[in-house]
Amino acid sequence: FQHYYITNNLRMEKEVDNALSTIHQRVNGVKGSLQTFMRKLELGGVIWPDVNENFTTLAGQLNFLQKALTKEDTPQLQNLVLLPLLTSTGTGPDTTLEQLTEGRIPYLAQDSLPNYLRTKLDLEIEKKEHFVSTEVNRISEHNLQQQICDLNNLSDALSEIIQTSRDSWDEVNPHPRLPENENKELVKLMSALETGKGLRSNNRKRG
Repeated sequence: FQHYYITNNLRMEKEVDNALSTIHQRVNGVKGSLQTFMRKLELGGVIWPDVNENFTTLAGQLNFLQKALTKEDTPQLQNLVLLPLLTSTGTGPDTTLEQLTEGRIPYLAQDSLPNYLRTKLDLEIEKKEHFVSTEVNRISEHNLQQQICDLNNLSDALSEIIQTSRDSWDEVNPHPRLPENENKELVKLMSALETGKGLRSNNRKRG
């Protein structure tokens, strides 16, 4: 029985290590793509095809990450317990821990340890959340439907006001019309661009 217990634990540890390694690689890929995209946005001059390509890459990476998390052989990581073996002894930052967490956790002391391992919200935040939930539950179904109806009526009234103002503006400031000859030329140009109508191909052989 002891041999089986040790073997089972070793197999479980190996599965957890493999799963965490795969997830870590997928997350790093997503993070790298986001950093590259944000750097492009900061530099400026980004065109729409580049934006579309970045979003396509991110969608694919997130899909691979989702598959890695939902695979059948992936252990249920949320059922595992995280216990720190060592805490930071000094008051200054722990360079090793800071490097491993990419600057998110500078040190892990006894006073900050409960915040990092907290599984429930802070007491003050929990009270605020409870207050908001209570206020939401106090609204009856009838009052909720009435508020939705009032918002819809307000949206319809605003849309009507905007449309009326637009019609009045068009009457006062009519759009200038193109001359007849320019309008015909515009139609020919659009036909040539869309269907190639009116374009001539030069098939003559050069001597």
